[in-house]
Amino acid sequence: MAWEIGSEFHRVLPDRGHGLRYPILGSLVFSGRTAIETVLKEIIGARKAALPSYCCYSMIQPFKDAGIEVEFYPVYFENGLKIEVDIPENTDIILWCNYFGFMMSMPDLSKFQGVIIEDVTHSLFSENPCHPQSHYLVASLRKWEPINCGGYCSSVNGKIHYEPTISPPVEYMRLKKEAMELKREYLLDFDKEKKPRFLSMFEESNHWLAENYSGLSIDLCSKDYLSTVDVGEQRRIRRRNAKVLYEGLEEKVQFLFSIEDMDCPLFVPILLHNQKEIKRELSLKQIYCPIHWPRPDGCDSNLYDQELSLICDQRYNEEDMERLVSVLKTLL
Repeated sequence: MAWEIGSEFHRVLPDRGHGLRYPILGSLVFSGRTAIETVLKEIIGARKAALPSYCCYSMIQPFKDAGIEVEFYPVYFENGLKIEVDIPENTDIILWCNYFGFMMSMPDLSKFQGVIIEDVTHSLFSENPCHPQSHYLVASLRKWEPINCGGYCSSVNGKIHYEPTISPPVEYMRLKKEAMELKREYLLDFDKEKKPRFLSMFEESNHWLAENYSGLSIDLCSKDYLSTVDVGEQRRIRRRNAKVLYEGLEEKVQFLFSIEDMDCPLFVPILLHNQKEIKRELSLKQIYCPIHWPRPDGCDSNLYDQELSLICDQRYNEEDMERLVSVLKTLL
């Protein structure tokens, strides 16, 4: 049983599977931000984009950096996840986001004359990761695997012409590798002095990535790792772990999605009125569940203040999930 659950991935040996199969053949780049930037370079003359009001700033940043005006369509919780794709006038791009690896339907956008970009970060391991209406796909790969960096983008109707070719800096690669290795050692020897060191390294590397994503490709180590991922086994583990969480908490919490809608969960999102307090109390028990996401400026959704993402990934087993359930029940 893991004595600490969640937070950044530590270094592990690669799987011996057939590798990650992408929805459509495309480009592997440095990050999700780089993937969006790469696609935007393909869309000539775009001036305005409609994004979901429930999103991460990393999804907004490339649009702003490209000089594209951003408006938001409503995404919120009201007896289930509600999405109202009201397209502002003169909109050139719609960004659609799949959430948490659960089955979702895209509304009929056949009357929209612009470009649809679909963020498949959360649905990447799903049986049907994308929708047929989309023109471009983008994803961040670091959410799923212990890799140094990684983003994906593709064009549904042809090849992407602009492809980043600049390798990530040696300093960034060294910092990220050392952080993952130090966390691995910490999980083995319980040396508490190592924790603030690797946390500081992760924070520094993530800050660098956010400010320096432009024009960079994926590194060879991360690319090789993704080529051996056992997606089938990871799907099985994630679904099994999520089932333990659903069955253990079904009478205690409000889930964002029903278990019947589960495909391959990135996390299991729940809704809490005292979200930050529960997150803090869990961390005192060495269980680190993230909030998706910090609220970006201009975004209005009740999900920012209520959603908590329960860990269910391939690092953990059923006993770990039962511990998470047990601790969470004492806090509710």
